Amino acid sequence: MSYPINRSYELGINQGASGKAFHQYIIAHDTGNDNNRAVGSAKNEASYMRGHWQSAYTHAIVDDQGIYIVGTPGYIAYGAGSPANERSPFQVELAHVDSQKRFNESYKRYVWVIRHYASKYGIPLILDGSGNGIKTHKWVSDNLWGDHQDPYAYLRKWGVSKAQFAKDLKNGAGGSASTKKPTYLTAAKQVKAITSVTRYHDKAFKKKEKTFKAGTVFDIASVVKYGKITRLKLGNGLYITSNTSYIKKTK
Repeated sequence: MSYPINRSYELGINQGASGKAFHQYIIAHDTGNDNNRAVGSAKNEASYMRGHWQSAYTHAIVDDQGIYIVGTPGYIAYGAGSPANERSPFQVELAHVDSQKRFNESYKRYVWVIRHYASKYGIPLILDGSGNGIKTHKWVSDNLWGDHQDPYAYLRKWGVSKAQFAKDLKNGAGGSASTKKPTYLTAAKQVKAITSVTRYHDKAFKKKEKTFKAGTVFDIASVVKYGKITRLKLGNGLYITSNTSYIKKTK
C-alpha cells in the first residue's frame, strides 16, 4: 500500500535553500508540539512552517490525515543543523496526536514515507548506524550537532521501541507500508492535477514557474523523454510532471 503526498504547503519560488543535498541520510523527527494534537495537526504544522521557513523547516510533516510536503525533497532543508542538512535529501516530522488509533495511522504513513524516499535516494534502511542510512534527530545531536532527542520519547509514549522502529523501517509497518515505484505517462492530451502541481521552465525541474492547486486541468502538447522517465510539455513550452501520483490522465 502507498499513501498520497500532499504538496499544498510546499515552499514556492525563492523560498528555502536552492542547493541540493547529498544522498546520505533520511532524518526522522517529531514536532514536539503537544499543544497541537487535534485532527489536522500536521496540516497546521505545515502551514506554520511554510510561513516561517526562514527560521526552520523540514521536507514533510505526517499525521493520520496525510503527508504534507514543505521543503522540496532532494534540496537542503533547515531541520537539523549543518552538516546534517547538507547530507539529507529528506527530513520528516511526525506530528503529535491525541489517541492511540490516530497515532497508529500516523505511524504507518511516517514509516512509509521514510521508506519511500530512502528507496528514491538509494539510502539504506538502517536506523542510527555509523554510515549512510536513516538517522533520528537524536543521532544527529549525539554525533554531529545540536541537543534534540526526538523522536524516541514520543514513539515510546505510544508503544513503539527503538527496536520496533528499526524493524518497521526495514520491513514496513503493519504490513501496509511498502515502497511503490512511480509510474509515468507515455501518452496524454489532457491531465488533471490530483495534488498541487508545479510548472517549470525546464525539463530538469530546476526553475519553478508557478504552482497550481489540485483539480487544475492541463492541456498537453507532447510527452517528452527525460532520462528514463517522461515530462509533460504544455503549449506554452513549460513542463509539468507525468508522475501518476500527482496527475491523472483525462484524454
